[in-house]
Amino acid sequence: MNNNKIGFVESVSLTLIVIISHILLNLPNEILGSTASSGPLNVIYISVLAIIVFLIFNKLFSPFKGKDILDVAEFVGGNILKKIVSIIYTLYIIFIAGILLLNFANTLKTIYLQDMPTELICLVFILIALIANQFGFKSVTITNAIILPFIIVAILIIFFALSVRFVPERFFPILGYGANNTFVLGLTNIFAFGEILLLFLMRSNYIDANDSKKIGLTSIILSGIILFLSITSLLLIFPFATGGEGILSIYMITRSIQFGTFFQRVDAFFILIWVLTFFAYISVLLAFGLKITNKNVKAEKSNVPAFLIGLGIFVVTLIPQNIAQIRFAENVIYKYSCLIIVFGMSFVILLLGYLKKNKKGMVTIRS
Repeated sequence: MNNNKIGFVESVSLTLIVIISHILLNLPNEILGSTASSGPLNVIYISVLAIIVFLIFNKLFSPFKGKDILDVAEFVGGNILKKIVSIIYTLYIIFIAGILLLNFANTLKTIYLQDMPTELICLVFILIALIANQFGFKSVTITNAIILPFIIVAILIIFFALSVRFVPERFFPILGYGANNTFVLGLTNIFAFGEILLLFLMRSNYIDANDSKKIGLTSIILSGIILFLSITSLLLIFPFATGGEGILSIYMITRSIQFGTFFQRVDAFFILIWVLTFFAYISVLLAFGLKITNKNVKAEKSNVPAFLIGLGIFVVTLIPQNIAQIRFAENVIYKYSCLIIVFGMSFVILLLGYLKKNKKGMVTIRS
């Protein structure tokens, strides 16, 4: 188990790679579609809420130092509850990995690989992720921590290169479709921080258990900044992105970037970064699915379940038959399953664990 211990940088990297992958697909358009010009304001709002939610969750975790949410579930309801929660989390991870991979594969096929079947593109990514995971959880985290800085730097260069084309007037009206859409209905956009689940699952892997709060806050703040930059760039360049599907929106804005006469095809460089990001994304989610499954069956060193999880991800990519179904799966099913499972179910488990632990402590003191 010591070989699976990870530090601060590795832990933050795992969270960031997942949200960056979602940002590079349809997340900015999903938020802009419901908030319009108040999208950047909504991101600030949900980022603050995500920080508050994390601090509450972190407080509920306080009696379980060095334990993850599966350990808390076992404390609350024994091995049976632990198995049920493990299965739910695993299925959730398989679903989101499959849906985002399919979305990415369709986009990649549209841009460059018109003659390659979408299923084959998905299969290649899954196979590479399976190979990466054969070297263990630690190897995946280290590799991810190495490549993530390059991905972030590339994205920041692209976004800041667009700043000369920004039209600040598109920030108005500041409340977009209204205060209700921004602050009430817009509350559901906190699903953008669903990667908080990884923070719950990797707590038992921290080298220093005292770093949990710092890791969580850093992950959420950096994720919020990247999401804010993405949405602001789209809003200030493409006003139509506030109401359309925009399946290639981030890619489209890169096609307009030029650095002199020597480097004009920035979009090709972006695709390279995009592919690298998704290799890391699938590897990370597969690693967590494997971690949950192995802990559930108490077989920490087994990689056999990885192939079943990879198969599950591939099956999910085969279910949607068209772009409309992919959008529904990502923008509706993914969104609300995240709110229910990550924020709802996890909160109930932690609250029950916290209350039960405190009750035990009070009984001990009285005795």
